[in-house]
Amino acid sequence: MFESFLVPTGSIIKEYLVEYGFTQKEACQRLEISEKHFSNVINGNSRLTEEFALKLENLLPVPASYWLNLESKYREYLARKNQQSALAKLDLKNIAKRFKFSEVFHGLDWSIERQADEMLKLLKINSFESFEKVYEAIPARFMEDGGEKESIAIWLNLCEKEIEIQNDIPEGTIFSVSKFKKDLDEFKYLALNDNVSRAFLNCRKLCNKNGINLVVVDALTGCKVRGVITSKKGVPTIYLSGRFKTHDHIWFAFMHEIGHLLKHFNSQDMIISDDNFNSSVESEANNFARDFFVNKDLYENFKRQKKFSVSDIVAFAKSQNVLPGLIVAFLQHDKQIENSSFSNLKIRFDIKDVKLDL
Repeated sequence: MFESFLVPTGSIIKEYLVEYGFTQKEACQRLEISEKHFSNVINGNSRLTEEFALKLENLLPVPASYWLNLESKYREYLARKNQQSALAKLDLKNIAKRFKFSEVFHGLDWSIERQADEMLKLLKINSFESFEKVYEAIPARFMEDGGEKESIAIWLNLCEKEIEIQNDIPEGTIFSVSKFKKDLDEFKYLALNDNVSRAFLNCRKLCNKNGINLVVVDALTGCKVRGVITSKKGVPTIYLSGRFKTHDHIWFAFMHEIGHLLKHFNSQDMIISDDNFNSSVESEANNFARDFFVNKDLYENFKRQKKFSVSDIVAFAKSQNVLPGLIVAFLQHDKQIENSSFSNLKIRFDIKDVKLDL
């Protein structure tokens, strides 16, 4: 119903009474209500009740459901107007900055009030004052190096909204560890594809085939999250931020979360991974991912060279059946080379190409 037609239900009742020749006094007598109460309903000062609607049904050839539907829509309209008025009184400029309106609603021609309203819906909260309490469970470590709780919370909710858009799990498919392990080697084959978007589309399909959701959503400013393993409607679900937008990073992040899935996953918990936090759980997931891509002993032996050339890295990568960028990333992480060294061997991608709909 358009806002221009949202008027007090009583005003429409009044028009019907006039059309059928009832005066207000006569209508009150037939409805067995006081003229004061009737006037309050007509003017929208009192809510039209189910009892009133049933009495009207006996007076006018209109079902009670019609009046109750009009009243419901009108009251919803008033509530939204009141909410907008309350939002307009807030310091929306600072709220917009704090909650990344410009990034989340980029390209949408929405008023700042509507953006605020949509952000509350996204975060599933009724006021910005309740944010801290609702999201207090986000680990403090993410804020230690410049991360922002707001960015992480928003990103997590954006990922959740993308689950059904990006995934198509066959009906009746249930995740099985034993079955999934049989398909693990295929992920390494997919990672050998230098077309990241095509490889990840197939990666998502393989996850779906095994009853796993895979969602990729670009990280917001201040979101230090690399990946997440959680459960939605009983389905293991992986979120990836695609930070740094390189083949090596997103594939390692993916296998890191697979490590969590196989070693630590509890459907009641959420494991959030970043790039700098060290714990036994994170170390195990890191080791799982690295060992998945390269043979540990052969890699340790390769590191002893101390000096590396492009041909050395390419040859070792080929022996491990991975792309050279992954070996570069491992060497950079282990401080064997500078972070800028051999970066030309890494493959970059556009995040929008990785989150293709199925």
